[in-house]
Amino acid sequence: MSVRVVNEMKRVKVRGDRDTKSYRGDGSADSPDGTQSIHERGLSRLLSQPIILAIAGAALLWAALPPLDWWPLAWIAAVPWLILIDSPKTWTRRQYIQWGIVGFFFWMAALHWLRLPHWATSFGWVALSFYLGWYLPAFIGLSRIGVRLLRLPLNVVAATVWAGLEVVRAHLLTGFTMASLSHTQYRWISLLQIADLGGAYAVSWVIMFETSCLYLAAKRFREIWFARTAGQGVVPQPRMKMDSLAQTVRQTILRAAPPLIVGSLVLGTTLLYGQWRLSQFKTGQVNRSVRVALIQGSEDIRLEDSEEKRERIHRHYLDLAFQAARSHRDLDLMVWPETVYGGFLIDHDDSPAVPATWADSDMTPERFREQIGKAREHSQRSLETLAQHLRCPLLIGVETVSYTSQGPRIFNSAAYVALCEKINASQGGRERFSDGTDVKEANEESGKKGDSTGQRYCYFGRYDKMHLVMFGEYVPFADVIPLLQRLTPLSTSTTPGRTPVAFPVGSLLLSPNICYESVIPHLIRNQILTLRAQGQEPDILVNLTNDGWFWGSSELDMHLICGVFRALETRKPFLIAANTGFSAHIGPDGRIYQQGPRRDVAILVADVTRSPLRSLYLDYGIIPNTLLVSFIVLLVIAKCLSASRTFQRKITFRRSA
Repeated sequence: MSVRVVNEMKRVKVRGDRDTKSYRGDGSADSPDGTQSIHERGLSRLLSQPIILAIAGAALLWAALPPLDWWPLAWIAAVPWLILIDSPKTWTRRQYIQWGIVGFFFWMAALHWLRLPHWATSFGWVALSFYLGWYLPAFIGLSRIGVRLLRLPLNVVAATVWAGLEVVRAHLLTGFTMASLSHTQYRWISLLQIADLGGAYAVSWVIMFETSCLYLAAKRFREIWFARTAGQGVVPQPRMKMDSLAQTVRQTILRAAPPLIVGSLVLGTTLLYGQWRLSQFKTGQVNRSVRVALIQGSEDIRLEDSEEKRERIHRHYLDLAFQAARSHRDLDLMVWPETVYGGFLIDHDDSPAVPATWADSDMTPERFREQIGKAREHSQRSLETLAQHLRCPLLIGVETVSYTSQGPRIFNSAAYVALCEKINASQGGRERFSDGTDVKEANEESGKKGDSTGQRYCYFGRYDKMHLVMFGEYVPFADVIPLLQRLTPLSTSTTPGRTPVAFPVGSLLLSPNICYESVIPHLIRNQILTLRAQGQEPDILVNLTNDGWFWGSSELDMHLICGVFRALETRKPFLIAANTGFSAHIGPDGRIYQQGPRRDVAILVADVTRSPLRSLYLDYGIIPNTLLVSFIVLLVIAKCLSASRTFQRKITFRRSA
């Protein structure tokens, strides 16, 4: 027998051995001639270039978010990433860095509007995108620990890791939750109702769980049908033997159906819970309590805007306010957006220090205190006079300058002006308003001005924004290193407020928050719990924001969606007064009852009621948040222990060698 014949027989034997392995443990199948199927070759090529899968997932998720808002894509967006998680390959550090770069460009595209306020904010856009970009490789890496090291189910691991990372993202580096996975579904009201159990994170968990179940079912379907194809040696034909086809169908049902059944049960339970909660809301509805006008002007903002532009914005809102007051005589409150009031609110503590810029003047501390006291009274009277002319209580966005013993401080505030309370006269005295003004004298003065209502408006206080935007409202460590402030376009840094406030409006209590405070779930939740402990739990939440910085971009949509989830998580009506949009009236069920236009003026009049529903997330939200983060911590610990054992084995092997 020739050598050529012997070699040919060996090749046939090797080919026969391959035929006996129609299905391999990694889910791939070889055809009888020893080559991979077309499908397997395509999957192998994808896994050889994992950055393509990372880009595909990022592109799908971006398309599901504003501005495209193709929300159904969110249910399959993570499939390419799940392939990377489930792959038996060992990914290198270089590949994780590549995924971080993909995440960086995803966030650059999603947050493109951060470059609009000023050229210098582009640095913040790049820095924030770079930070957020690493959550993608973290998701893939942590999920692989759970699936491959701990042998936990992929659907449970991926969903829990994703939701846990969203909790981390909400807390780390002041917090940022825009463009969360759950935000893609803000119109699916019955799905969103579980937010009163686990916040927006619970909705994200369900979406990722369903995506994982779909992936597992598709993977098992592929394994069965392509293994069958490889066993036949040909591409499946329409005239297959019926018994073979029936056997394959049975295998498909037995193996591919369980993930679909589990996913259907989870989604079905979620939707049933949502419908039950919505039915409770309908049966528990109460009559109108307060009527609130939300004033939406349309003035784009830039950091370099002049005082003339500030005055023009003020006049613009004055025109809209008087228009609303004339059209609606029965308003209980009128709300202006953040910082659109043209003047400043002046305040001081018991011993205000003379500013350093006045050091060369003859101003003594006593005289300065007297002048600042008059300025404070004048600024408050200006707000009271505005409410008097409008004949309506006001919640108005204003900048506060407070002179303290440590120097002047700037606050981003919401000032509240309402009808003064009459204090009954003591024996032999005269009746007065709560600000000390004599009622009879005030009525006589009002009569001279043509106002016969006998009503007087008083300044009741303000709320100072507690959660500030880094590099947007303050520069870190600028109070210690003043040079840092001069390196930015911000002339001064804003001081954070210390405590939430609730104002009485009719028979209800209203608590304001400002700008991006509505982006942070735990901030709003903690404010409500703080007020509850003081016996002042609010019935209504209202957000004053100035989104004119972003020129009608998709930021308006993302900010509005945050308000939807804050309403659901707290089960309280959520009102938004926004410059350039979107002003909105959001119910405690998450429905957007009214919404202003994009980059245009509007006056929204909302009839707001107390919610009949209670939120478990408001009461016990720390529990699901802690569980999600704890799971991530456990994965990290498991990886560290595994790496430690591997290292010890290497040391032992070297010593024995």
